[in-house]
Amino acid sequence: CALADTALRALLDDGGLRPGRTEADVALDLDDRMRRLGADGPAFDTILAAGPHSAVPHHRPTGTELRRGDLVKIDFGAALDGYHSDTTRTFCLGPAVDWQRELHALVDAAAAAGRAALVPGASVTAVDAAARDVITAAGHGERFPHGLGHGVGLAVHEPPWLGTTATGRIGAGNVVTVEPGVYLDGRGGVRIEDTLHVVAGGPAVPLTGLPRELIEI
Repeated sequence: CALADTALRALLDDGGLRPGRTEADVALDLDDRMRRLGADGPAFDTILAAGPHSAVPHHRPTGTELRRGDLVKIDFGAALDGYHSDTTRTFCLGPAVDWQRELHALVDAAAAAGRAALVPGASVTAVDAAARDVITAAGHGERFPHGLGHGVGLAVHEPPWLGTTATGRIGAGNVVTVEPGVYLDGRGGVRIEDTLHVVAGGPAVPLTGLPRELIEI
C-alpha cells in the first residue's frame, strides 16, 4: 500500500491529474510510477474514470479527456513479491459543487461506519450492513450495487467477502478492503477504499495512508 500511495502522491504533486489529459494517459502514468518505485506491476487493471464515467463502478480507461469540474475516480494497486494492494480515491478537478461534496461526504461516512464494524468475530454481512445502512438512509441504497469489500493478499480478490449475501466472520489477521460507493448515472460517482489489517483487541489498522477528504485539484 505504501508504494502505491507514494506513486499517487507523486502523480498529484507533478500535476499529472489535470484537464486535457486522457483517462488512459493518467492510468498508464500511474502504473509506470508504481513500476519505477519497485512494483512488479499494477495489482490489477487500473480504473481511471472521469466525469460521467465515474458513475460506472468498474470503468476501463479510455481516450476521454478529463475536464474541469469532473469527479475523477482512481482505483489502483501495486503488486510486489506476490502480494497486492487495493485503494480507491475520488478527486474533483477544480472546485466541487454542492452535489459532489454531499456525495463524497456520504460515502466517507459510510466508509467510516464500515471500518468501525471491521472487528474480529463480526459477521461479514454485519460489516457490509454498517456501511450500506448509511447510504440507504440517505436514499441512495440502490446506487451502491456492489459488496463493501473483500480480502486482499496473494490475490487481489480473496475471502473474506463483505456483502449482503456473503457468509462467514471476520478473523484477526485478515486483510480486508472497505470500499463503499455511490454512483449517479450520467453525473458521476464516488468510491473511497482503504485496505485494513484486522487485529485482535482493537480497531482494524488502515494500511492505506492517503487522505480521505475530497481533494480539489
